[in-house]
Amino acid sequence: MAGPGHHPPTAVHHARRRRLVGVTAVVAVLLGGLMAAFAAAPASAATVDTNAWYALVNRNSGKALDVYNLAMNDGARITQWTRTNGTNQQWQFVDSGNGYYRVKSRLSGKVLDVHNYSTADGGPIVQWADNNTTNQQFRLADSDNGHVRLINRNSNKAVEVQGAATNDGGNIVQYP
Repeated sequence: MAGPGHHPPTAVHHARRRRLVGVTAVVAVLLGGLMAAFAAAPASAATVDTNAWYALVNRNSGKALDVYNLAMNDGARITQWTRTNGTNQQWQFVDSGNGYYRVKSRLSGKVLDVHNYSTADGGPIVQWADNNTTNQQFRLADSDNGHVRLINRNSNKAVEVQGAATNDGGNIVQYP
């Protein structure tokens, strides 16, 4: 059940509760505290299908990266939320070259963005129109147990859930 101010489940949400990647072999891959379903085995930071849509799930909380309240505007908050597989929780990796990607929302068509080019710890991750700027580019870095971290090109900091929160609505920020 959705929390106050968030999107309630609808027939559309339930219709979208299908597998995001049409393959049978799927492994969990961590992205700086976020996990994604990748079509490959074993997982590797270099394994990205730019045609696929991924649900990015936090390893600590088990919750999905989410465009809060189905927002469509630049600067909209990115949070974690119980996984619904709605378009607000579907993400595509768009190649920026040199091993970097923009992470695009299926709902809004906007990409993850470190707000105002912040290099500060706790700098907020929001969505913004795709400008292919360095604050919108991320690389995948290998971590333990087949997981990977999502590292911003501008700040060289990882995407994470602020304060290791496990609640719906936990903010997505950057930290070393």
